Amino acid sequence: MDGSAPCPFCGCRDHVKEIMTANPRVHTVHQCLKCGHWFDDRGPACPRCGSPGELLGNVDAPGCGMYAQYRCCECGHGFILRMNCDGDTCQT
Repeated sequence: MDGSAPCPFCGCRDHVKEIMTANPRVHTVHQCLKCGHWFDDRGPACPRCGSPGELLGNVDAPGCGMYAQYRCCECGHGFILRMNCDGDTCQT
């Protein structure tokens, strides 16, 4: 355990830290080795470029559950994260 903050999706504390460029500054983005999600100190991060994601809303996928839909603030890539019963995002 490296003392880093736990993954907001699965709680794991083992992360690979990557330095990603995001205009207008450089910041550290983490990838959880357990669930594979990318995130930074501000929340979910784009799996393509590591920039923060803008929450667009929630989507109910019949038979699959609720998902939070995001759009990357930098590259525009869309991504979704499954929500658990408490309304928090979790591993997809």
